[in-house]
Amino acid sequence: MTVEIDMPTPARRFGRLGLLFLAHAAGTASIALVLAKAPAVEESLGLSHAEFGMMVSAYFGANFACALPAGWMVDRYGIRAMLLTAHLLLAVGLAVFAQAQGLPTAIFGLALCGSGYALINPSTARGVLTWFPPQGRATAMGVKQTGVPAGGAIVALFAAAGGMEWHEMAIAIAAMTLLIGMSFLTLQSARSSVSQMVPTRFGAIRTLLWQPQLVLFNGAACLYSAGQAVFFAYLVLYARDVLDGSAAQASLCLAVAYVASAGGRIGWGIVSDVLAPHGRTVSLTLCGAIGVVGLTILLLLPAFGGLALLTGVSALLGMTLGGYAGLTQTAAAEAVEPHRAGASIGYNMLLTSAGNMLGPVTFGVGVEQLGYGPAWGMLAVTLALGAALFYASTRLQIKASRPKSSESERTS
Repeated sequence: MTVEIDMPTPARRFGRLGLLFLAHAAGTASIALVLAKAPAVEESLGLSHAEFGMMVSAYFGANFACALPAGWMVDRYGIRAMLLTAHLLLAVGLAVFAQAQGLPTAIFGLALCGSGYALINPSTARGVLTWFPPQGRATAMGVKQTGVPAGGAIVALFAAAGGMEWHEMAIAIAAMTLLIGMSFLTLQSARSSVSQMVPTRFGAIRTLLWQPQLVLFNGAACLYSAGQAVFFAYLVLYARDVLDGSAAQASLCLAVAYVASAGGRIGWGIVSDVLAPHGRTVSLTLCGAIGVVGLTILLLLPAFGGLALLTGVSALLGMTLGGYAGLTQTAAAEAVEPHRAGASIGYNMLLTSAGNMLGPVTFGVGVEQLGYGPAWGMLAVTLALGAALFYASTRLQIKASRPKSSESERTS
């Protein structure tokens, strides 16, 4: 674990928060390129919808494979080293993807990108946990998480504007990622030396895997992440295939979803801070309930509306399906002792990445076999189940806290 001897001054604290924001923006840009340019990538590589889902799942599959090791590595080697490594992997992966002429090379490039992004989540979450006090920590987590939609929105807007092929955009994003990665050299003053590390052992990580509250919580996170990955992966293709939208119109819908996601990440963080002590899981349950409504509208959209209504639904689902991630990371970090925070976040990312990995390829097969309507319906059911699990996790947390409260009252 990285130990800060002195709490940073507010100026340094928010300067570091800006760097964490940039890390998420750069990390998201790689997969956002694939999603925003989905029709062109499919056509160029000769992919079916199911194969496109497989390619996207390769990115998240690498996230899945690296989730627990990434959490341990952040605890062991520190924030600075892991963020530098993450950006190098992202840049190399984008360069490989830019050269792809078929599915295997594209999968390899995106797997490298996914491995890099697996290091970003626990690194930035550890930064917030280390540099910010508990009150307002979820808000800070939401702010740094807005880098995800910011990076996605910028890429989607460039895609909508046209002028660059997806190969060219991949190279440009790789160069920008390297530049952002170099900025983390400034974290040298954060005092994250090896002598100040307390490594989390894998045996300690294993003890987290069967804690009942974490099992329910991370199971719900898995289902939510499947919904998030599917929505962002297939929004552009859905706009083109079903609503006859142009590439520019479809990419603009994706940009709207990313912008709404930014607002959601900050907004839900504020709400969860206000609703303490159980504000994280209560807010997550609300996100799921509203998201189910949005997916139901999406299911009925071909009969009742067109691209204009899709823009509104994109905003609603961006705010919910795209806005909850900071809450899960904050809750995962706060659910355990501070020295195991990185491992707990890694556990959360393991299940989150599993949902991200399985969602797109499963949805793609569903679309090819049944069509978009039934596939959206099944996704709504999945999200509703996730909301129920978050609610159950909250109930378990409240129940576990009651004996402690009663004991303290008797003592007093």
